[in-house]
Amino acid sequence: MTSSTHSIQPASSALSPLSPPLLSVAKSEAIIHVMPSALRFWDKVGLGPKGGKKNTTVFVIYEQRYHETEAEQHDGTGNTHGWRSERIMSWLRNMCELYKAKNLGEMLPGKSNLCQNDGLVSFRFDSSFQKSLASFIASLPPPKDSSVFFILTPLSVMSLSSETLCYVFSAVNKTLKTFSDKTFSEAQPLFQFVPEPHVLNAAVNSSSLHDFRSGSFLHSVYDRILMPSERAMSRKFFTYGQKEKKYFEVPAFTLARSLSETKVSYSSSTDPALDVLDRHILLHVGYGISSCGRWILASCIDQRGETHAMGVWSTQRRTPSDNERKDEMPGMDATMNLDELYTVNKVWNFAMQFAEKARVEWRIVFAKSGNMGVAELDAWITHSYSALHSNSQIPMHISILNVENSVPWTLTPASQTQSLGIANQHPTSRGSSLSRSIPNSMKVSSKSQFFVDTTATTYELCQKDRLPVSVPPTLDDIGLSSDLVDVSLPIENDDYSLADDQPLLPLSSSTLICVPDSSVLPRMVNIHLIYAAKSEGCAYPTVTSDAADSPQSLLRDITSSYYSLSVLSSARWETVSSLPFHLGAVETMRKALSTRNCLESLRRDT
Repeated sequence: MTSSTHSIQPASSALSPLSPPLLSVAKSEAIIHVMPSALRFWDKVGLGPKGGKKNTTVFVIYEQRYHETEAEQHDGTGNTHGWRSERIMSWLRNMCELYKAKNLGEMLPGKSNLCQNDGLVSFRFDSSFQKSLASFIASLPPPKDSSVFFILTPLSVMSLSSETLCYVFSAVNKTLKTFSDKTFSEAQPLFQFVPEPHVLNAAVNSSSLHDFRSGSFLHSVYDRILMPSERAMSRKFFTYGQKEKKYFEVPAFTLARSLSETKVSYSSSTDPALDVLDRHILLHVGYGISSCGRWILASCIDQRGETHAMGVWSTQRRTPSDNERKDEMPGMDATMNLDELYTVNKVWNFAMQFAEKARVEWRIVFAKSGNMGVAELDAWITHSYSALHSNSQIPMHISILNVENSVPWTLTPASQTQSLGIANQHPTSRGSSLSRSIPNSMKVSSKSQFFVDTTATTYELCQKDRLPVSVPPTLDDIGLSSDLVDVSLPIENDDYSLADDQPLLPLSSSTLICVPDSSVLPRMVNIHLIYAAKSEGCAYPTVTSDAADSPQSLLRDITSSYYSLSVLSSARWETVSSLPFHLGAVETMRKALSTRNCLESLRRDT
């Protein structure tokens, strides 16, 4: 980048290191704030989930094979002996012990007449799976706690074109709809798909060096178990009225509430939000299109990572009458594409359904993962204007962002004069480096011992000049980021299209730069604020490019929140991630769908 010489200056307002956020966990029946590095000592320190223990009954459903049915023998007690069942039983026993050792609660194997052993049941993975699963769940007694069903999925069926996997997915969805109001009226069931080799090749002991993230797996199961919340009512007014009990996600740890977020705010509007502590809290929504162009991927999460949601929808199929139908729609520009309007409508409804769970005056941030064209921006402006001015919407503020993470810059050493100038302003002493790695809200005594992760340092770069969003060619454009190079697809189907000759001019831009403490190339996330608007009654100030520091102030809050959510995703997934939680989920879904089977099915349809 030739113009980056004057933008990276030793000014503290342009480039500044970011401090890792504090996480909220439990210890000895109290909520404490710890640094992310403290999670590595979860067992030694005696940490626990902030939402309390979640007791659950667990079942493992695995495939019944014909040759194993004939070879397995039963002893006098009626138990089944076999290599697969013994390995699965050993894995289940280790998971139950580790779940209790991490203070997550009690995980007990369930009992049923159809179980070969406690917690183990085998079905044939074919068209009879739905009938077998329905009969098994109907035979279970009413559970006191939540129930978890681990479905061991063989590698041979883990494909988008697998009919067996379609049978299993369909059976699980129908079972959830059928038995959610009957069998599990007091506890919500949870179905977790687990690759079968992960269980059969698991270490004998979870503390072994060959163990593959069993602790992270159990934390994920804990986070997915919903906890009930009862509504206080003196008496029931209607028989078919609003439910008095709802289930919410309560993760083991979240981002801690800072001191600046504890103030109470009031509003004198006619229909104010009920929450007076989380006013103008950020709600992040990320979305993207799969590489094959057939799927819309979306994920959302709140500012502190207390709850999240994901959604996948198929894209709109074009018909010859689409152009005629577009001309008949009032208020639509002739250059606007129906595909962009369909995508925006899906993502908007997904975000509104999530935002309505809490009566909060949100600041909703819609981020497109990948390049955004002019037609897509026009679709966002048209849809948001009509939606924000409707009477049904609660007061809110929205922002439209364009985020790219696969176009890192090449950082070159500065000249000797610039290096001396930066060194004089920022001394490289030991105390100075440690003070930048500790949050300001955490006061540490000089005699206290603490651990700081120094494997990487993240900086925030606020670009003072407005530059057009020009995306250079990436590895995704030529197919080198996946396991095959596909030359049959036109470049317009790629999410990072090079055919857009009208680059957008953002209101403000910033960059998260993660510099590892090694020879690895830095990871960068480029964030561009494209558009901002608010509904009537929203007390958040209007963001305009003419106002002094108005777009920069909003983008600074978003960038800081992105970094905090990236630390949270790294802690939950036990991976090094520069993307925030919701955008990381979108990229994970995109990679899962960028396979040969997806491309081959696209060729068959076209």
